[in-house]
Amino acid sequence: MLDLVGKERLILIKQVLLWGRLFSIPIEFDCYEGDKVTKEQINSLERLITNQNWLEKSKDSIIKYCKNDVMEDNDNHKKDNIFSYIKPEYLLVKREKENPRIALMCKYRYDLEHGLAIVFSSNGEITVGIQDIIL
Repeated sequence: MLDLVGKERLILIKQVLLWGRLFSIPIEFDCYEGDKVTKEQINSLERLITNQNWLEKSKDSIIKYCKNDVMEDNDNHKKDNIFSYIKPEYLLVKREKENPRIALMCKYRYDLEHGLAIVFSSNGEITVGIQDIIL
């Protein structure tokens, strides 16, 4: 288990393989000032790390969510490359009592203001939407 329980709010950098490309992704724990990282947050992060297939599976959900925007963009000549329209920025581990959700927060070419969030629940459910769905 990651030895982070009880630490002050912190940000880690983790190497994560996303859709065939290795990224150094910051991991941010959702804590109020003075709060400490909880055991539940660590457990959720470890669950995502050990279920790498959840990250791979999320690609299909992202493509489905973005399909209309991508297909209508005549300037994007790399429509089959997911990285032509999203850029992973960081993982956000929510502060929730049981089974905190984790979101991969991304820049999104077609909504620069709101970005894109890929939210992973403890049961493997994946939800894609603007970042407001998790913030």
